[in-house]
Amino acid sequence: MKGKLVVQFVLLILIMGISDLKAQMYFSDQYPEVWKRNMNYSQLVAEAMPAELYDYQPTPESMSFKDQLLHIVDNISYLTAKINGQKITFYNKENKASIDKKQLIELLSQANDYVLELIKNAEKIQLDEKIVFGNENMTKENIFYLLRGHQVHHRAQCLVYLRLKGINAPSYVGW
Repeated sequence: MKGKLVVQFVLLILIMGISDLKAQMYFSDQYPEVWKRNMNYSQLVAEAMPAELYDYQPTPESMSFKDQLLHIVDNISYLTAKINGQKITFYNKENKASIDKKQLIELLSQANDYVLELIKNAEKIQLDEKIVFGNENMTKENIFYLLRGHQVHHRAQCLVYLRLKGINAPSYVGW
């Protein structure tokens, strides 16, 4: 009986180790490509809106198309600081009004490229590090998923803005 328990315990430890390894392999092997698809789709959405409509907002209380994209950039700055402790500022907020479509697309690209490099260089020990964020205990790896989820949310709002203006939205890019 005792021998059987030892074997079961060893098997449990092996299974846990394998599942942890698979999770790490997913992040390091597949998540960079997931992020690239995310950033490329955001780029297509940003390019689809004509420059003269970047200030479009469907209601007075909603963000403009431009503000949606700048919010994505700002959130990247905020959340990546939770991962590596370095707050990168991609633009001067005092000059926000003068940022045009071309500049904004470049800012979005720089911010997304920055995240991609963090993903590619993330070490398992860093990904597993626990932090408190929004009154929740989570790992730094979760912040990478939050970065994507946040961008998806605001990109979807941009897609609605495109459709409200009668502009063909780029085809959906999935996981």
